[in-house]
Amino acid sequence: MTVEQDISPLVKTVVVPVGVERAFEAFTAETSAWWPLFSHSVGAAAANEVRLEGAVGGRIVEYGADGEIATWGTLSDWDPPKSLSFSWHPGQDPSEAGQVTVTFNATDGGTQVQLVHSGWERRDDGARARLSYDTGWDYVLGKYVEHTR
Repeated sequence: MTVEQDISPLVKTVVVPVGVERAFEAFTAETSAWWPLFSHSVGAAAANEVRLEGAVGGRIVEYGADGEIATWGTLSDWDPPKSLSFSWHPGQDPSEAGQVTVTFNATDGGTQVQLVHSGWERRDDGARARLSYDTGWDYVLGKYVEHTR
């Protein structure tokens, strides 16, 4: 399989210098403080907030000054402070949604946070989208790490 055809799950791991509870809280309750909305959102400059509705069935929603801009996904698992899972389709058809699972595990010096993004086969452009998200998640998770310092 060539890189261009790769639709295997994308796995990203970072370590943040805080405990598991704090790492989970920063990821879920403080998303607007670290998520780079200016470059990684549906509304771009019009976006000013993203909220996770913290419960199974809750949505991940992007907001602007005039209200909701887009639903990014829906929570399918909510197990604080260990993990969360959600569909992922910012600005796209939910039928093509990927699945993202984020786990939080104590490690020396902090918390290991692992993000697994799968479901690329549901998209017509799955391999190309995976390639884009490969660098996109690195950038976004880097902002999360900076926020926890």
